[in-house]
Amino acid sequence: MRTAFKLFVYSVALSVGGISVLAAEMPSKSKGLRELRLTYEIFVGGFHSGHVNLSVHRNSKYYELFAVTTSMGPIDFLVGFRSYAQSRGEVSEEGFAPYSHHVNNVWTGDIRFVRIDYDKNQEIEAAPVRTVVHPTHEIDERDLVAFGDRRGTIDPLSAALRAAHQSDGSNGRTPCNDSIPVFDGRRRYNLNFEDVGSEPIDGPYYDGQALKCRTSIERIAGFSGNPFLPQSKDLEGGEIWFAELVPNFPPIPVRFKADIGLGNAFVHLMNYEWN
Repeated sequence: MRTAFKLFVYSVALSVGGISVLAAEMPSKSKGLRELRLTYEIFVGGFHSGHVNLSVHRNSKYYELFAVTTSMGPIDFLVGFRSYAQSRGEVSEEGFAPYSHHVNNVWTGDIRFVRIDYDKNQEIEAAPVRTVVHPTHEIDERDLVAFGDRRGTIDPLSAALRAAHQSDGSNGRTPCNDSIPVFDGRRRYNLNFEDVGSEPIDGPYYDGQALKCRTSIERIAGFSGNPFLPQSKDLEGGEIWFAELVPNFPPIPVRFKADIGLGNAFVHLMNYEWN
């Protein structure tokens, strides 16, 4: 279920990254970073189960991404999930190079964190230079991702931002058509996106035509074999619907759906603000 929350946040960041790329090309009122804020509500089995607040700060040279996820209702009673994720990096003609990726989580009362730091002078996609996690892989009962498998990866939020830059539908590219090697401090996987066409959706919060994207996690190493709840299952994929809400901007995710074993999980866009 942790992976379910994460996959959605990363997928939302994919579209937000595309918006921020265009923002960097638009006149700005200041030399500081511009910001897009998105608010989503999570529903599991029909119950209101949490919310996600996501923001992207971006200019022509630097980026910052923040994602705050909080469980609510019955899910909150079971897991009490709180998450704060942050990525910072540099923008260049070659792509997005992270400086750092930090995550602080609380899950069933247990504190979990990830710290990944990168050499600011490294080549794009070089391996992280320092990774600290708690609990360790031994306590978490998962295999340690070999250093060689970490090479050529970037953190999840930076990967989503880079995917948006490379597959935002411009220059004849197809939106939602990418595979990105990711290392999140514990797990090594490929984050895959596939365009499956468009269709109308009828709420509950957005009504209209939307681009439908299939997203999946291709596991490589470091995944735990012990789900928190016997009835649950780790998320392997889901569906995202994108809609054009801001004129002259790429589509924004308005709905996410996945089967997590306890029922369908839905995430709906509730609000967005652009500064």
